[in-house]
Amino acid sequence: MELLLENLSELKDKLTQPPFIITDYDGTLTPIAKRPKDARLSQDMREILSQLAECYPVAIVSGRALENIRRTVRVNNVYYVGNHGFEISGPEMKFVKEEAEQARPIMSKLCEDIKKKVGLIKGVIIEDKGLTASIHYRLVQEEEVPKVKKIVQDSIKPYQEEGTVKALHGRKVFEIGPNIDWDKGKAILWLLESTGLENKNLPIYLGDDVTDEDAFRALKGRGWGILVSEEDRKTEAEYQLKNVGEVKTFLKHLIELSRAKTG
Repeated sequence: MELLLENLSELKDKLTQPPFIITDYDGTLTPIAKRPKDARLSQDMREILSQLAECYPVAIVSGRALENIRRTVRVNNVYYVGNHGFEISGPEMKFVKEEAEQARPIMSKLCEDIKKKVGLIKGVIIEDKGLTASIHYRLVQEEEVPKVKKIVQDSIKPYQEEGTVKALHGRKVFEIGPNIDWDKGKAILWLLESTGLENKNLPIYLGDDVTDEDAFRALKGRGWGILVSEEDRKTEAEYQLKNVGEVKTFLKHLIELSRAKTG
């Protein structure tokens, strides 16, 4: 895996087509926060995204609900991909995965089940996002973590056995959604095709979490995957940026390349 900023001067030659910048939010555009509501986008990063969107197509991808990520980012003329790809909006576009919408009652019931069992454990944050759910335990006392994990896993198990729900274990969070053959990667491929940018632009995906690996995998051979992580870990991405600061440097460089080209 190549450290992208070490060869930034060569970036212009590597861009065989104008880029389509697709970036995760939490942990990529803003540092991971103990509470999701505290992961606020800096004004500096917001301005960079606005300028970037004047130069290239841009999509913001998140496990957050669509309206949540739109309200949080507040940048116009970009595509927003919420709930791990189950809902998408953008210029003249609105999409909701039908099977996910149909599974909404199942997700609601599962969230209620989990709330009843872990709701009194201090530090647990349950996000019912309609189409998906996130169970955060970053603030839970260390000795209580095994208990929380077991309760969540036991709660999910009957749904998994029925084949109605699937779950991913992320960075101190359980990401739970309907058991549908759909993920961030498939959502991005759908977006590329639906916008007509599939053969016109080079998709560049930036992400930090396990759920972003689906997107890295989907774009292999047709775009770039950039892992945002201090750790040199196993990944489907070809490139690495170490933190949000390096992401900012990279995006600013892309803006400079575009402005230099247009003069």
